[in-house]
Amino acid sequence: MKIIRYSEQKYDNPTAIVGLPGIGLVGSILTSFAIRELDMEVVAAITSPDFPPYTLIQNGNPYPPVRVYGCRRENTSADCGDLVIVTSEITLRPEQYYDLNATLMGLFKEMGITSVIALEGIPQFEENMNIFACGSSAASKERIEGLGLKMLNDGLVRGLTGVMLYEAFYSNMDVIAMLCPANPALPDPRSAARILEPLSKIMPELAIDAEPLYKEAEEIESKIKQQQEYGYDVAPKDIQQLYG
Repeated sequence: MKIIRYSEQKYDNPTAIVGLPGIGLVGSILTSFAIRELDMEVVAAITSPDFPPYTLIQNGNPYPPVRVYGCRRENTSADCGDLVIVTSEITLRPEQYYDLNATLMGLFKEMGITSVIALEGIPQFEENMNIFACGSSAASKERIEGLGLKMLNDGLVRGLTGVMLYEAFYSNMDVIAMLCPANPALPDPRSAARILEPLSKIMPELAIDAEPLYKEAEEIESKIKQQQEYGYDVAPKDIQQLYG
C-alpha cells in the first residue's frame, strides 16, 4: 500500500478517528459528516493496486478511496489535541485489513498520533440497544468508563477495528473501539448520529448538530415505505444512490 501526502501540516497531540464501511455504514457515514461539518482538509491518502478502482471527486479534485483528513482545534481550553479522521467509501477484502492497519499505524506514528477511536457498526436486534466499547489499554478502558458506554468484556470485533485492537494491545497504542448497533441491511445515519454524543466528550468540536443525519434517516425510511407500498422496484436503487 502506498501513502500519498497532500500536506505537511503539523498537528498538536492529535487524536485519530477511523470510520470505514461496515454494518449500517455507521463509521463512514459519521466520519464523512464530521469532515464536511468541520471543513477538514485532505492531508494524506492510501492507495493500492489491490483496491477497487474508484476515485472520489471532492471540490473538483480526484482522491483515492481511503483518505486522511486533519484540522487544528479552535477551542484550546479542553484537554485534548487536534483531530485527524480516516474515512473511505469502499469495502476491502478481509485479508487486506492487516496491510491497511500496518500502513495506518506507520502514518499515525509519523503524525504523532498515539490515541485512536475506531467506529464500527454491530447488528441491532432490538430498539434502544447500548453502544458498546472496548479498549486496547488500561488508559483507553478508563476513558470508556468516563464516557458512560457499556464495556464489551467478551465478544468478537470484526474488520480493521478488530485488527487495530489486538495489534495496539501489544504495541502500546491507545485504541478505543465504539460499537454502535445499526440496521445490518441498510445505511443507518440515525445510528451514526448516536456516536456524536460520546465523541463530543473526547473532542468538543464534534458537538455538532446531527439534524442532517436524522433527515437522511427519515428519507431512507420514506423509501422503505414506498418499497412496501409499491413493490421492490422503487426503493433499493434510490437508497443506494444516497451513498453513491
